[in-house]
Amino acid sequence: MFVCMRICSRYLLQEMLGLFFLSLLALLSIYLLVDFFSKVDNALENQAGIFPLLLFLLNQIPFIVGKFIPLALLLATMLALGGMAQHNEIVALQAGGIGMARLTAPLAAAGLVLALLTFFINDHVVPVTSLQADYLETVVIKGKKEKNLYNLKSLWYVSKSAIYYFEGLDPEKRTIERALLYNFSEDRRLRRRLDIEKLSYHETEHRWVGELVFIRDFYFRDGFTDFAGFERADNLEIVLSESFADFMVPRKEPDRMSLSELSRYVSKAKNAGLAYMEYTVEIYNRIFYPVSCLLMVLLAVPFSLASRRHGGAARGIAISLGLGFSFWITLSLSLALGQGRLLSPLSAAALPYLVYGLFALFMFRRSLA
Repeated sequence: MFVCMRICSRYLLQEMLGLFFLSLLALLSIYLLVDFFSKVDNALENQAGIFPLLLFLLNQIPFIVGKFIPLALLLATMLALGGMAQHNEIVALQAGGIGMARLTAPLAAAGLVLALLTFFINDHVVPVTSLQADYLETVVIKGKKEKNLYNLKSLWYVSKSAIYYFEGLDPEKRTIERALLYNFSEDRRLRRRLDIEKLSYHETEHRWVGELVFIRDFYFRDGFTDFAGFERADNLEIVLSESFADFMVPRKEPDRMSLSELSRYVSKAKNAGLAYMEYTVEIYNRIFYPVSCLLMVLLAVPFSLASRRHGGAARGIAISLGLGFSFWITLSLSLALGQGRLLSPLSAAALPYLVYGLFALFMFRRSLA
């Protein structure tokens, strides 16, 4: 029995993986062709040539593969099991004492391996290649200026003992225009306010120098904060625990950042008073998305068995695409609700997997009945 099971598992895996690579290649080819014809006019119009366009498409491949692995896995599992069901191979295996649960185990194992691969691609490869693709599309193909990747206007920043507001940051000159600094005591009471026309950071000396500085001191007495004094200085060294780099909050799209970058951004954005909910939702989505590989396998099994009674490969493909796209629509809607604060980030990312996971479990048990 064990030898028979191992032979059947190997055969099924070979069938499924062969169909998986064919499905992934088909989906990848369709996406790249559509992308090519949508951008070839811009490339020729701006005299960029075909090579930058091909390089752009090459950098798009990891993004497409990372998104389409679960759908290709759904198609492959559906077609592999559906083909076996059509030729009564499933019936023969069941008659030999091999149930669907044991037959599904190697497919689920393959789904787990592909889930790890999906996570690696989306977290380590896609952020790098997508940024390169963005540059090629924006600057080379469309002839526009490169997008600014940092928040440089109207920036708030919160530290343990101070709140800063900067009207504008210049990364090249390491200067800040029109800064407000509110310093607080240990009991969080206002102690000093500094209005600075221009604040410069000297990198080698690790110090800040302010030009045209207005200083207002305050003290707390009898339950009230009172004005203590006023000073003006044309040039004054300002003691700050932060460097200029600490105020540079990146403005990349969430899917252009790795998990570590997303985590650092959320921490900085909270201090800087910037919106960060979209990035928090993406953190949970990045963690949960590989689970869709295993989920697609579990969804495919019960539906593929129905093809032995009616339909065939065409029906299997139609059901696969329907299930896949309905899941991605549900996932996109749930993530949008999370970004709009109607759901918590964890709930927004996990809810579609819970719903479709319960549905897959129900259909799987029903197919065994």
